[in-house]
Amino acid sequence: MAESVSANEQLFDIFTAHAIDLLRLEAHERKKVLAFLNELEGEIVAQLAKIDPTGVARARYQQERLEKLLEQVQETVRTAYRDVNKYMVGELIDLADYEAAFVASSMNTVIGVEMATAAFTNAQLRGIVNGVLIEGAPITEWWSRQAGDTYQRFMDTMRQGMALGETNADLVRRVRGGTKSGEPVKGFMDISRRNAETLVISSVNSVANSAREEMYSDNSDLIKGKVWRSTLDHRTTTLCKARDKLQYTLDNKPIGHNIPWLQGPGKIHMRCRSTSTPLLRAWRELGVDMDEVPESTRSSMDGQVPAGMNYEEWLKTKPAAFQDETLGRGKARLWRAGKINFHDLIDQTGRERSLGELREISRGQK
Repeated sequence: MAESVSANEQLFDIFTAHAIDLLRLEAHERKKVLAFLNELEGEIVAQLAKIDPTGVARARYQQERLEKLLEQVQETVRTAYRDVNKYMVGELIDLADYEAAFVASSMNTVIGVEMATAAFTNAQLRGIVNGVLIEGAPITEWWSRQAGDTYQRFMDTMRQGMALGETNADLVRRVRGGTKSGEPVKGFMDISRRNAETLVISSVNSVANSAREEMYSDNSDLIKGKVWRSTLDHRTTTLCKARDKLQYTLDNKPIGHNIPWLQGPGKIHMRCRSTSTPLLRAWRELGVDMDEVPESTRSSMDGQVPAGMNYEEWLKTKPAAFQDETLGRGKARLWRAGKINFHDLIDQTGRERSLGELREISRGQK
């Protein structure tokens, strides 16, 4: 007979499986945004071919054409990124709505009664998206920054090419890449595409987590807190490793520890893959005469591990070389020696401590 599990552990399993859906959505959005930027690249190349600042001999005329090119491309870049931002805001509003409905449905499934509700208006959903901050800045501002960065790179690379007396074909290669004299040439748009992918990933994770947190607050009669869940692999940042499986109140206060919530999972840094799960009130708190039953399992990079295992406990099961790669050799040695723990890795402001600071801490524990 299968072992029963608590409602909170059932929720964790459901949320873990749901992460695959978010990865698929993220991949779809990256593809769509890259299509916008590929179109932008084509428009820039077309403008470059039409104006061709190298097509005249005299330096004064070359400069005039270059300035005309820069002016036109600046507006082209602004328009493209406005379109990207408009598209992503619409998609993220839909995501917030979807994620809220998912949270409510999951809670009702494990409780067995239709108790959780999700009824956000369009204005509330837009507020969730507009309120998301990634490393302190709104999503729309990030797209604006990327537009400015893309134009700046274009302007710099065109001026460099003209100063070197390059041909128009050389300038095109500076935009889209290619080969010259058998050597590969990187196009500056490759950087713009990578930055856009990072922002899409961060946006999807941030909005999904923000919608969840709004749902937790709206259903505080059922939910008493939230649990930080970090991905168990070597790419997880120190900020997230130290927070894995820590509990927080609905207003982001630590429960049983002193590590701050900061921006929260999905928003604490770019490409953050951490999530949260709700901490349901006990059955008797909900008016149900039933005991909680432990324990389930949680996913990791190498299969299933006990649900009670956090990132630090999981890392103890790995070889020393893996631990060194994950923490850094110096920090890993202090940790293996029992001179520091994962909570020591960051200070009370949420800043990652340096190896020197950790050595000082380890000396004080002797």
